[in-house]
Amino acid sequence: MAWEESPEEFWERFKEHAIRVELLPQPWSRATLEAVTRAGVLYPFDRGAPPAPVGQTELLLHAVVASFRYRSEPPGLEPLGAGRCKIRGRTLRNLGQGYYLLNAGVPLVLASSDPLEVGLPVEVHTEPPLMAFRAEGGGD
Repeated sequence: MAWEESPEEFWERFKEHAIRVELLPQPWSRATLEAVTRAGVLYPFDRGAPPAPVGQTELLLHAVVASFRYRSEPPGLEPLGAGRCKIRGRTLRNLGQGYYLLNAGVPLVLASSDPLEVGLPVEVHTEPPLMAFRAEGGGD
């Protein structure tokens, strides 16, 4: 199932949930970003136009749910390998059309084929990869 029309459309639709991060330099050949966030260092797949900016910018984090269970644990993101993540947090809002806002120490837009209950703590295993969207020119 396609969860987005285009990176630009996705950014425009959900940009109010973007977070301020510090992007570290990356080689041209890398498709992942190294983003320093208040939840730790994340390595999302870059959905923006190259080259990625260096320094302070805004990113919109997005993941697709592979499976989930309601479970109360401290919020966080943990890489599982092969581009998959375990994300723990609380669903804050239903954003419509299968999208949810999750607080995992940083806000993430989750896409789920199955409905999620708003307000409950949840543990999500994601499809690969964790993605980062940004505005042209870095989101400023």
